[in-house]
Amino acid sequence: MTLMDNPPVTMVDFFEASRGLWLNRRVVHHLDSQDDEAADSNLIIEPFDTSDNAVETICQVFGIEAKEANGGARFWWESNLLADKRNDDYAAIVIDVPKLEHSNQGYLLRDVGYVEKKPTLSTYEFTTDGVLTIKTRYDTNFGIERCWFVNDQIRMRVSSVQFLNGAAMTTYCTEFRCPSKADIEEIARQAQTFAQTNPL
Repeated sequence: MTLMDNPPVTMVDFFEASRGLWLNRRVVHHLDSQDDEAADSNLIIEPFDTSDNAVETICQVFGIEAKEANGGARFWWESNLLADKRNDDYAAIVIDVPKLEHSNQGYLLRDVGYVEKKPTLSTYEFTTDGVLTIKTRYDTNFGIERCWFVNDQIRMRVSSVQFLNGAAMTTYCTEFRCPSKADIEEIARQAQTFAQTNPL
């Protein structure tokens, strides 16, 4: 496992490093049926600070003081063939509540769970080399996810879900940062300037 030189080790830095549009390539393995599923999608991540209204709204759901939170992020999953078609059915808002004594640990408050579609509370912890571990206990299952940056352009995620009936599911994701429209326009502008100043 290769990690970037200076990986984020707080959730605020992790969200900021994750800002933008990512191409998500994933494989899902169902251990009860030995079936695999492979698919691509877009993942959009937009961090926000403590002034966002979502902080107080979601903290109230969990009975937590908003002043304990440290901002959060919005997530959207969309088809990579239909960019900018955001659907709130495939979205989530996550609030970061760090531990005062350990800035690399804390709680994530999520308005809609990944496995069960209701508010969920997860614990998280970063290792010193930047591996993020998130643990979530639902009513009928338990999930654990690990995520790390290979570099500022590539993220890796591995997760597993164990159900009470014994069935389990694992997911492997590689995520590639996609250039924004502004990035592409800037590259085109630089190429045009170079062509004008360096004629053949």
